[in-house]
Amino acid sequence: MRRSQLADFAAIDSQRRTDEPSAPMAGEILLIDTLLRGMVIGAQMLVTLGFLARRPVTWRRGLGAAFIVSSMCYVINTSNPLAEALGSIIVPVRVLSIIAPVIFWWFALSLFDDGFRMRWPVLIPLLFVAQLVIAHFMNVRGWYWEFALILARIIMIGAFGHAMYIALKFMNDDLVEGRRRFRVLFAAAVAITGFAINYQETVGYRDQPPDWLLLFQASAILLMTLGFGIWLLGMRAAVLDGEAPGAAAPPPPAAATPSLKPADRPAYQKLMALMVEGVWREEGLSVAALAEKVGLPEHQLRALINGQLGHRNFTAFLNAWRLPAAKALLADPAEARKQVLQIALDVGFGSIAPFNRAFKEATGETPTEFRRRVLGQG
Repeated sequence: MRRSQLADFAAIDSQRRTDEPSAPMAGEILLIDTLLRGMVIGAQMLVTLGFLARRPVTWRRGLGAAFIVSSMCYVINTSNPLAEALGSIIVPVRVLSIIAPVIFWWFALSLFDDGFRMRWPVLIPLLFVAQLVIAHFMNVRGWYWEFALILARIIMIGAFGHAMYIALKFMNDDLVEGRRRFRVLFAAAVAITGFAINYQETVGYRDQPPDWLLLFQASAILLMTLGFGIWLLGMRAAVLDGEAPGAAAPPPPAAATPSLKPADRPAYQKLMALMVEGVWREEGLSVAALAEKVGLPEHQLRALINGQLGHRNFTAFLNAWRLPAAKALLADPAEARKQVLQIALDVGFGSIAPFNRAFKEATGETPTEFRRRVLGQG
């Protein structure tokens, strides 16, 4: 008899395994489902190797490999033949399958948000999902089991939804062209796969999910894995490697870098001239607006800033000019009475909150702390 699937990335409720037997899947469907999942696992192994093959292994690559491994565990855990073949090894597989949505969320943040760091707030969802791990392996039932399932379901839906939001939110700010194009495909793939997983888990918790739904789920995961693997191996290592550089001193406008193509030098010189003139002080300056001033199409300006100046997003490029100017004002005794908010507005920030975040990210201090230290104020 085929057992129900675990709701919310876990093994099935053991009580339902014994008390509520389900109808067996037709032999042909079971074979196709198992073959599909075998293909998924093979593809996921290759993608994992792709993540780890390049040295050094960055946070993005490490989290990407962890996500693929946890996804592989989910594929195994939701297949009776594969799960039963593992015997006692299924225990760590089930744990990883339960926390897979959280690992996926971490990877999406590291991939699409250049300011992402593994700090304690991003660990909170893991504590919520851990309740399902505890409930399952301690064989706790009743209200606590239902509570753990609801928490895990909320985290799973939230992880998928927020990953899509982050992918699309920063798209216009992205200067890495390959990643920028990938954002829309990623959001669409997450929507389809997330629907397949959530619907299957919802149906599978109360009733035996239909055979076509399990096949659809396996097919969706296979297509997403293959698509991601092709993208990963398609010479897009720059998307996974490297961090946004710190706020370095802006290069002088006359200094065209040796790697510049002759056709790019006039645009580079114009861009540097505009920055020296202070175009970066304009609040809400966008890539489109700056491209119009430089006289370049947007995609060419993105490639110029990313390729020649090394910035992965437009905000980092602007902050490389804004933050040194802010530090100079904060360190100037003649400006000691000027409010921090006014300084933030003077250098192009629209409000105090993003200024404080960017300043602390770059210096490790808030603007007020920096001013107090530099000016020796009590």
